[in-house]
Amino acid sequence: MAVMDGKTLTHRICAMDRCWEPLVDYKSGHFCHLHLENENVCGINMCGRPIAGEGDVTCNLPAHPDQEDAEPDLGHTIHACRTYCIQTIQWACGMPIGWGKCYEIESGARPAFIVYENVCKLLAHIVTQNAHDMWLTTTRFVVDTWHYINHRSTDCLCREWCNPAPLNGCQPDLVILERDGMGQMRASRAFNTEVAEQFNAWMDGFESQLRQMTDFNFDFFIHSVMLLYKEEVEQRVEGKQRAIPNY
Repeated sequence: MAVMDGKTLTHRICAMDRCWEPLVDYKSGHFCHLHLENENVCGINMCGRPIAGEGDVTCNLPAHPDQEDAEPDLGHTIHACRTYCIQTIQWACGMPIGWGKCYEIESGARPAFIVYENVCKLLAHIVTQNAHDMWLTTTRFVVDTWHYINHRSTDCLCREWCNPAPLNGCQPDLVILERDGMGQMRASRAFNTEVAEQFNAWMDGFESQLRQMTDFNFDFFIHSVMLLYKEEVEQRVEGKQRAIPNY
């Protein structure tokens, strides 16, 4: 089982719309090498006039300096934009598999189960686009337990196909029988579907440093901390004597 989630760890990128190139100057700049000539043009969307003077980001029209705190998504180039988030994927034991950067809002071997907070929407999209898609025969799409309780009980597709712990026996790999402290057998979830949320909480301590990094340092740092987290998970799994043996 693989678990996915997004985390809003970001770094700055070029201020031009839909340009994801790194900044030339990460200290005070807001353009990449492809759009550097725009640093002498007023940053207000559709203006095109030259800036008022050295160090300014707007022209000398009286109304434009008042908009220097405007949001970047209005099309202005006064401030650098940011990546949207990072997307992580882990095995259910917590072991990181990989990560990638998303520059806009979230949108090989395949795991038997993949967990995501609104994966039922993805499943509905796949079925609508191609009812014979290979993903439908290789992978079960499951909503994590935390978000599943907030999904509508009237959503038949979600309730029937994305339940993280069905008790009707349709997915025996998701539910196991364990003996509790009273010696009674009870049904229990076989996997921790919250590992991505737990990893995100662990990453919170690095957010302030990451926001100030260049794109190269950002990527290197994320790779490094994921390797450290991997070692921590390995020690925890081995301590519980649940490690998969090497044959």
